[in-house]
Amino acid sequence: MTGNLLIDTLISVAAIAVMVGFARLLFPAPTILVTEATARARLALDEPDFEPRAWLIDKKGRAALVEGADAGFAIIKALGLDLVIRRFPAEAPRTSYHNEEITLKFDDLTMPRAVISNDSAKAWALKLSKNDIEKV
Repeated sequence: MTGNLLIDTLISVAAIAVMVGFARLLFPAPTILVTEATARARLALDEPDFEPRAWLIDKKGRAALVEGADAGFAIIKALGLDLVIRRFPAEAPRTSYHNEEITLKFDDLTMPRAVISNDSAKAWALKLSKNDIEKV
């Protein structure tokens, strides 16, 4: 190539980045949609003691918020081809509501936030934050 190690390394890294970007455009990463059926199945597998009482499912299938019979909540979120679940008490996440979209922020590096867009999101935001929601 050029004979300069730094320049040759930068050219190689740039070429690899272009190839990876092109591959991502041609073959986007598959994802799973969160529906009540898939969320129920995953809850039964991972959290058999959690008894769902009410559901808030994202219009785009990104996540679902579930209220349990024990006054706790669970968030089920799509992550690649799998679903991840986090249980929490009602007061745990920081909740914000804007434009029929509820955002839950967690102190968890593996799931820092979840966004759910639904017509009933405002009622759920009030339920989670006990009338103390942050309007963005």
